Amino acid sequence: MRKPLKSRAVTEIVKQSKPEKSNRKSGKAAYVSESDLQITISNLKRKTALRNEAVLLVSHFMGLRAKEMAALKIGDLYDFRNGILKDTIRLLAAYTKGNKYREVFLMDGYTRKVLLEYIMSREDATPTAPLFLSQKQCAFTAGSMQRMIGRLYKSAGIVGSSHSGRRSFATRLIRGGVDIYSIQQLMGHSSITTTQEYFASDPNVLKEKVSKLSQGFSNL
Repeated sequence: MRKPLKSRAVTEIVKQSKPEKSNRKSGKAAYVSESDLQITISNLKRKTALRNEAVLLVSHFMGLRAKEMAALKIGDLYDFRNGILKDTIRLLAAYTKGNKYREVFLMDGYTRKVLLEYIMSREDATPTAPLFLSQKQCAFTAGSMQRMIGRLYKSAGIVGSSHSGRRSFATRLIRGGVDIYSIQQLMGHSSITTTQEYFASDPNVLKEKVSKLSQGFSNL
């Protein structure tokens, strides 16, 4: 079981982490590793730390776009009748790019813990209340969510954007051996070509496949 992010020593993470090259020239969002995510979370300011940690975790472990996170209602994730977080989150067509309904999954244990703590801290918690409230106590727009996430990374000295969580989510799926069609559904890509770009931008996948071939030969 993956240890909670908060429980890892930041100094040890910094020693072990290797910075990834920026993808600004290629137009792709920068990949943010779990090590860099931990650094970003550790840098969060106290007043909005819980909300911002929840935003970052949803981005990284559910792969949602800024627009989708801004549109979420508390009732989309929290079952008020049974007092529990849902496993399957149904994104309404109005939430998504291309206005297409899709399902995503809230399975990461630490993300669930932080989200539940955040929802329980909300005095205005109702099924129709925005999941993430801005400092103006209203829902984020897609643009304001993008800018806020960008500032969180920048403040921590990490190269990242609102799309970095999605890229990191897709990269973990790819490295975990998940097939391209399943990743397409989880990411909400209308074209398989878009999903293929995530495979092409991760040379580690090809390296691992060649490594497996070499291992097979050595066992002959």
